[in-house]
Amino acid sequence: MAHPRDEPWSPQELGALARAGVQILVCSERHHPGTPDSSGIELVAYPDPDETAPRKEATEMVALAARLAREVRSGRFVVTQSSAELGRTTLLATMTLALLGIRPGEALRRIGAAPTQPVPRNWLHDFVAR
Repeated sequence: MAHPRDEPWSPQELGALARAGVQILVCSERHHPGTPDSSGIELVAYPDPDETAPRKEATEMVALAARLAREVRSGRFVVTQSSAELGRTTLLATMTLALLGIRPGEALRRIGAAPTQPVPRNWLHDFVAR
């Protein structure tokens, strides 16, 4: 879901998402679990980008994708914030869908976004193969 990275989610926006059934919102680091007025939605922060430790960030993104796949399998409604900046939403969404058994090309088609920094297809195929 598109939302500017530097703008906090308003109580009205969170309320609308909750009424639509959203249970988990993956969002920028400005929102941490336990944020007041989250309308009962669990707010999960993206891993912090860290150019000095890309392997650590990648490990955290894979762990988050695995968690989101488990949440979706259990019937929870998950939404990820996209701010069209780092390409992390595309990466997270495609990994999550792949972990749910969707082939890489289909996962990219389903997210329906033209990412500003596309996920390298070879990397995604390697991820699925492992």
